[in-house]
Amino acid sequence: MSFNKPPIPKSEKEKKAEAFMNLIDDKEIIEKQERQRTLLKEKTKAVLIRFPISLMDDLKEIAALSGISINAICLELLRPSIKKKLKELEEYNK
Repeated sequence: MSFNKPPIPKSEKEKKAEAFMNLIDDKEIIEKQERQRTLLKEKTKAVLIRFPISLMDDLKEIAALSGISINAICLELLRPSIKKKLKELEEYNK
């Protein structure tokens, strides 16, 4: 068996190990952690929506198969049309 590169000397391995262990003290990592966005829950309002029973059955089936809540499924289904509508409104208001 032949190696493409010669083996790393022990002193070099120790330097790399120490650099890895000191990553926690690295300023860049600390700054990244501070800049992380904190997620806040939005306030919600209960809305009564009337739609066909067959649609509700489909939503329940999707929720059962995927493990995602019905609210999340509805948001995913509405997202493309909402983005399109917002884009139209932005162009209209210009």
